[in-house]
Amino acid sequence: MKLTTTLLLSAGFAFILGGQSYAQGLGTGIATTGSPHNFADDLGANELPGAGGWNGREEICRVCHVPHDHDRATRYGDNGLLWNHAVTTTTYTMYSSVTLDGSIASQPTGFSKMCLGCHDGTVGIDTFDKYAGGTVFIQDYDPDARIPGGVNFAGDLSNTHPISVVYDETLDPDLQPKTNLMGNSGTIEDVLEGGMVQCSSCHDVHDQPGESVAGTHLLRVNQKASTGTASGLCLTCHIK
Repeated sequence: MKLTTTLLLSAGFAFILGGQSYAQGLGTGIATTGSPHNFADDLGANELPGAGGWNGREEICRVCHVPHDHDRATRYGDNGLLWNHAVTTTTYTMYSSVTLDGSIASQPTGFSKMCLGCHDGTVGIDTFDKYAGGTVFIQDYDPDARIPGGVNFAGDLSNTHPISVVYDETLDPDLQPKTNLMGNSGTIEDVLEGGMVQCSSCHDVHDQPGESVAGTHLLRVNQKASTGTASGLCLTCHIK
């Protein structure tokens, strides 16, 4: 049975279901029920009650990764992660600014392209493994969204934090050294991909204990003055 109901994504990747918001990570690992990327059970944070359809195997990892390739990782642009989820074919308008010093890719690359396979609103989260999917979407309904109706990003990344951009503190003296710590995730350099800032540089997709800050959108560093440092994640990389 396929779902025809849409899952909504608010600012900060918040899943909205039955009037409840499941925006926040738990900081206890992806295996914990209610962790934003745990799609295992039909009554969890990310599926409709009684759905029983798009993730019939009731697994967590398989929605994104396949343990034995079966040519799926190759088809979906593996990137070394045994990728098992369709990737977007959208052509994006990338971030551009006169203040941008590091070179930016012409299109999203690597980990960011994988994230966009669900989060740009064009590929169903049930489009993985051998399943065609395409009926369950995460959509951006942020009232401040630039897209009329807020259906998806429509390929416009021009007003988001740049991704697939080289982090170079030599070219940009307003950036902290890559050797500085990034929360509990090691150094800034450790969360770059080939020297580039990607979605995963700021967000720990696996909601790992001690690495993802509980009560945030899977952030690696707390942003609140009351529980950490005001704009702590931003100030980890930016000298302001």
